[in-house]
Amino acid sequence: MGKSNFTLNFALGLQTAGKKVVVLDLDLSTANINILMGGTSRYSLADIFRKQKNIWEVLEKGAAGIEYIAGGLEIEDLLEFDKHSLTFFWSQIQELQSYADFILLDTGAGISKELVDFILASDETILVTTPEPTAIADSYAVLKTIFQTAKNSNPKFRLVVNRAQTYGEAVETSRALKSASNKFLKIELNTLGFMMEDLYVRKSVKLQTPFFNAFPNCEASKNIKQIVNSFIPENSLNSSTAPKGIRGFIEKLMIRGKISQGEK
Repeated sequence: MGKSNFTLNFALGLQTAGKKVVVLDLDLSTANINILMGGTSRYSLADIFRKQKNIWEVLEKGAAGIEYIAGGLEIEDLLEFDKHSLTFFWSQIQELQSYADFILLDTGAGISKELVDFILASDETILVTTPEPTAIADSYAVLKTIFQTAKNSNPKFRLVVNRAQTYGEAVETSRALKSASNKFLKIELNTLGFMMEDLYVRKSVKLQTPFFNAFPNCEASKNIKQIVNSFIPENSLNSSTAPKGIRGFIEKLMIRGKISQGEK
């Protein structure tokens, strides 16, 4: 199961738990949230820029009514638009502030200067890794880059170990990454949950139907439910430091100065 597949099914899990969710597909090189749901998108994020479509025109419904906005826009493109287009874009995204309980940004793999800013501006980041040594090393590299850049901010990460063959393998993967992060980066990395390898995930991709809907009793769906059950109570308990939502996200992007008020 890929990262986008996790994002989609996690969104469905949150929705089943009574939360309003919108997914923004920012996995821009391989934007595929709509493909995983067996549909095509009429519009994308790029249409807000280029055609001045409003947020409600580009917001689409997919599997089980999950709402999403397709990609089709490189993060670097945000630096290329004029002030009017950029101001209009952010004003439209801010319309989601009071519309959804959670806005999930499905970003691409790897790390870039623009993606660092997106992570630092987010209320929290779910880091999805697998037990392969290269994946663990890549995840550690992401954490290292983020925390070296963070300076006075304190980004929140939670770990999901994906495609583990056994529970023991998932625990050991989590332990290794948490230990390295604590020893060398001096950070406490909390584990949100584990996703076991499940053949029904591959079947669901071929069916272009999320496994949470197609196979609600499979191991992967049970894992999603466990992750949602861990995620929601912690967010409720942390109400004293409540997330600032999409408006706070945009404000922090502006403060970081990588994406300014439309000025080139």
